[in-house]
Parts: sequence; C-alpha cells; structure tokens
Amino acid sequence: MASFKNYIPPKCKVIRDGKEVEILSEEIVVGDIVVITTGMRVPADMRVIECSNLYVDHSCLTGESMELERLTDHVEDKPLEAKNLMFYGTLVKSGTGKALVLKVGDHTFMGLIAKVMTETEESPTPLSIEIEHFTYLIAKVALSYGIVFFIIGFSMGYDVMSCFLFMIGIITANVPEGLPGEVTVGLTLTAQKMADKNVLCKQLHAVETLGSTSCICSDKTGTLTQNKMTVVSCYVYDKL
Repeated sequence: MASFKNYIPPKCKVIRDGKEVEILSEEIVVGDIVVITTGMRVPADMRVIECSNLYVDHSCLTGESMELERLTDHVEDKPLEAKNLMFYGTLVKSGTGKALVLKVGDHTFMGLIAKVMTETEESPTPLSIEIEHFTYLIAKVALSYGIVFFIIGFSMGYDVMSCFLFMIGIITANVPEGLPGEVTVGLTLTAQKMADKNVLCKQLHAVETLGSTSCICSDKTGTLTQNKMTVVSCYVYDKL
C-alpha cells in the first residue's frame, strides 16, 4: 500500500472564495491560501500567515536535519533564513497553520536550483579526452597504412578493386572494436572495489574522475554527515 501512494498525485487543501477545497498540488496558483498540516510536503514557496507550533524540515535545501520553527512576523534579507517562509519540497514535521503562495513551479527556490543544474555544461573527463586522442591517432595510422598498401598493390599490377578491398581490410583491422568494452569493464571493476570501501559511484565516469583528482571541495552538511550531526567526543580543559 505504501508503494501505491507514489502513484497518487499529491493533494492539498486551499481556501478559495472563503471555502476550504482540496485540489492537486500542481493546480496551486500564486495568491492561494494553503492549509498546512503535519506530514505534508510543501507544494510551493509560501509565506506563513497563521501557525500553531509549526516546524519544518529543510534538509533537502540546506542539509540541516534540525527542525526549524516557522513564525508569522519574522523578516530576514536572506530568504532561507526567514522564519516566515516555507519552501517547495520541504516537509512539515509538526503543527498546523495557513500560508500564502508566493511562487510556484520553476519560479520556486527549488525550481531555480533545478534550472541551474540543467543548464550546467558537462566538461569532458580526462579519460574521455585521452580516448578521443587515441582514437584519432589510430584512425590516422590505419588510414595511412591503407593508402600506402593501396599504392603498393596498384604499382605491383593488381586491379583497383582488389587493392581497394585490401585497403579496407587493413583499415578495419586497425580499428580497436574492443576499446569501449575494455574501458567499461575496467571502470566497473574499479567501482566494485570502491564499493567495498563504502564509496558509491552512481556513474562510471565518476570513477576515473576521482582517479585524477587531487583535491575535493565539499560542504560539510548532508554530503559528509548524512544530514545528521552527532557529537562523538568533547575537548575540555586540555582533555579529550
């Protein structure tokens, strides 16, 4: 039954024309007043206008697992720090209230992040650059051999068709058909070895990128702490 819930379009309750109605989350428009309940997924970027013991989980945006209280009269210059704002995709942990929809769809904070991610151009990896260089080199060598043997065969009195077929055979023989398979197998074996050390590689090209990386820059929260920060030791008065 839990898996079937994934196929049910998310719904929420809004106040329109003074009446509380239930609609699909995708039908929400700017200006709607959404009724907030415990456990709901926030359907848009909203400003809290009524609340009672309201707490939300912003870990999908900020990585912090600590529940954040929402208020009605808090104003900050930075939207993520404003306690009267709720963002699309975050989870209501507890409490009830009402909120005014400010932005929907791609205009939400989460939508802007998704837009930036889709517009980011992927640069070629070091291995792909080397493979491309190697492929061009092999192609030039194979073509050169084919032309040379075509000229030699023609000068020895062979007909043009025989020389042409011989040239095609030489060029084809020099093509490394097994190169893609060898590269894939090599990266897969490396990813398997890394998995034994609790390193998850979602894409094969990430394996060789790590192999040519000397420094990794990362934020602490979420990436390194799994959205949880736990004290494991304490250093007080020069004692651990």
